[in-house]
Amino acid sequence: MAKAEPIKDLDPCAPAAHNARLIALQRLEELYHWSQAATNPQDVESQHHLRIAVKRLRYTLELFQAVLPEACLAVLPELEQLQEELGRLHDHDVLLALIKVALTEQQRSFEGAEALLSLSLLKALQGTPLPLRAGLRHLLWRLQRERAAHFQAFSQHWQALEARRVRQELRAILQSQESAL
Repeated sequence: MAKAEPIKDLDPCAPAAHNARLIALQRLEELYHWSQAATNPQDVESQHHLRIAVKRLRYTLELFQAVLPEACLAVLPELEQLQEELGRLHDHDVLLALIKVALTEQQRSFEGAEALLSLSLLKALQGTPLPLRAGLRHLLWRLQRERAAHFQAFSQHWQALEARRVRQELRAILQSQESAL
């Protein structure tokens, strides 16, 4: 999981709005640290980290909405949509890993399965009966196509947010309010 960085310069004596802005700015930068995930459909790990970073920023804005500028809240529907899009990708990644393991005779022949699946689940999937393999191969093919379509939708949404300069806009809102105090 993407590790959240500690927030620097928090001041327990400062107004909550000051600290909330610091936290939101840090979460925004953490989100964009994983932005390469939007350009590479095979970068499953970065997409998972991006989903966690989106969730952290969204929940930060929701938690501190009473003390943050109202303009910050306009980005919440976009964050919710990104989180859902990335969640669909992750769900497909887990299903694809399960099916690949079930179709693989040797556990070690599928790299990365251990990162997504528990060892007991991996062992249970070993030795899938031959009659089920054709159905699993078809399901694998269908899920790969669905995942590609989901990635395309996510990537287009990300590009639209980039074109609208949402990152810069949110950063400016958070920083301008900071200087007003």
